[in-house]
Amino acid sequence: MKCYEITDCTPEQRETCIVYRNFQNNAGDMANISCWVLKRGSPGWTPGDEARCSECKYHIAVSRNGVSVQHCGSGAVLITCTGTLNLLRTEVLGEVAKKIKAQKQNKVILDISAVTNIYSNAMSMIVRLHLQCEELKGKIVIAGATGYVKVALDTVSIGKFVACTETVEEAEAILAKV
Repeated sequence: MKCYEITDCTPEQRETCIVYRNFQNNAGDMANISCWVLKRGSPGWTPGDEARCSECKYHIAVSRNGVSVQHCGSGAVLITCTGTLNLLRTEVLGEVAKKIKAQKQNKVILDISAVTNIYSNAMSMIVRLHLQCEELKGKIVIAGATGYVKVALDTVSIGKFVACTETVEEAEAILAKV
């Protein structure tokens, strides 16, 4: 699946897209755009792929927005957030939630180890993701909450219904049992 298929881009949007513009003149590359969002952690993924993706303009642009999505080797969807989970980033998280629900993904890891602040609407989105996963007989695990973010999550008792771990690896181990 190509990144612009994931985002349901119109032809007009594709013309302004970094990935599409960079690959459209090379038919071989265009045929092989299997965005890092879906490929990371899949069988055959190599450290070289990781290095190439870290240089990808699309990867950099999406990472700058503070929310990125990828698949783990365990089959879980890994949502990585950075910076402040404010209204704009929560909207992006909401779009991600819609996409993974449409794909019937029921195992989600929310890596917030690089989140420095979290707004109440982001906490509501976590609850939405929890309910969505539960509806699909799955589970969400929050990984890496520290400092103020951990205090905020503890204050609203999210840990009573959403598993929380220190690392993504611990979260993967929990989801392996689901």
